[in-house]
Parts: sequence; structure tokens; C-alpha cells
Amino acid sequence: MTTNAITDAEEKRVGIFNAIKNAIDVETAIHIFRDAYPVAHVSYHMNQSVAGEIVFDTPYVKTTYSPAWVGQYLVKGYITVDPVINEGKMRALPFNWTELEPVEAAIELFTEFQAQGHSPQGFTIPIVDKVGRRGLFSLNAEVDCDNWEEIIAEYTEDWVELGYTLHKRAIFELFGDNDPAPTLSPRELETLHWTALGKDYKDIAAILNISENTIRTYMRAIRYKLDCSTLTQAVAKAIKLKLIDP
Repeated sequence: MTTNAITDAEEKRVGIFNAIKNAIDVETAIHIFRDAYPVAHVSYHMNQSVAGEIVFDTPYVKTTYSPAWVGQYLVKGYITVDPVINEGKMRALPFNWTELEPVEAAIELFTEFQAQGHSPQGFTIPIVDKVGRRGLFSLNAEVDCDNWEEIIAEYTEDWVELGYTLHKRAIFELFGDNDPAPTLSPRELETLHWTALGKDYKDIAAILNISENTIRTYMRAIRYKLDCSTLTQAVAKAIKLKLIDP
């Protein structure tokens, strides 16, 4: 009996994952997600992307909230005071909305949010891909939910995986096969970081405890991937793309 129950649960999970991963687009995927889990609304927001050498806050948002609420949210400029968005831009780990400090500027936002029939309970998963692009995957609890903590504990692992799946789908919807962000290895990013701080290849080799020849190889790869003739240009471009901090 227990074995069958576990098997049934796993089959259901696999079915949900496959349906979301095989959805025609992100819009469809988040609606499948909402219907599959005990949540009221789902939103995916890519709050940073790149195009060529330009970094921009991408107006890429997919949500199950009503057009009326989304319109009100945008017209009133709530995105600038929304603590979920602001915290999500800085955090690396998922967070429960109960962790957020009350912000006076957001009182009107939350008052109207609840007046529209939405629960104040929620959970947000910050997504940072390997080239530094950030997205937010947010889930809003059902209004009468009295076990939100238990739901989060049960599904967080699945939700994080699906959040990254949606992020990849969003990147593909925006750029197709022509993703403009170069993929640098962790060692290449470390080399760039220390180069930006004024270290030469000998210093970096000592800091990372690897050979000078290896550092030179990383530097050549960095210039090639960023399409730059000098490391100075590569550092400037990497900062503009937010691959490294200035």
C-alpha cells in the first residue's frame, strides 16, 4: 500500500514536470504549474537580461494574475516599491514573504493587493543563471491557506527546479538560439575578477594556486568569448554585462 502510494505520487510529480517542460510557452507553463500545485497565482519575472553589450531590465513578465490587477500594479508604479521585487534582486536563496520587513511605501500596494482578493502569503525563488542574469519565480498562496509553511517545505525542491526550467524557456523565447550572453567558466570569471582589481597573470596564478600558463589560457579564452582584443576591453564589457561586479 505504502509502495503504491509512493509510486503514484512520483508518477504524478513526473507528469507535472513533463507537462511544464513540454508546454508550448512560458505563459502556458505557469498556468499548468498553478493548476498542479496548491497555489493561487504564479509569476515569472526576468528582471535582468542582455542584448549585445547593453544590460537592461527586461519587461518580460508572465503571470496568472488578472489583467486588471497587473494594469493597476503597473500604472501606479508599484514595481518600484514592491519589497518582493526589491528583495529578490538582492537575495540568492528562496524566501517566504513573511521574512520581508514592512515598508511604508508599500502599504498601499499590499492593501490593494489584498482588496483584490489575494493572499498576503507568498514564496519567491530568485534565479541567477551562470552568466549572471536574474529572474524571480513567485508563488502566491490561496486565500484560505492555513498550512503555507508545510506546503513550502514539501515543494520547495521541485519549485526551484521548475523555476530554473521556466527561466531557460524565457531566455529561449527572447533570443531563440542566439543568446547574446557569453558563457564563462567559474575559473574564467575568477580570472576576470582579479584582472578587474589590477592583478596581472602572475598575481592571479599565485592567488588561484594554478600555473601562469593556465591563467594565460583563461585570458585568451575570455578575450575570445567576449570578442575583445584586450583584457581591459574584456573587463569593461564584463562589467557592463554584469558578469562581474565593478
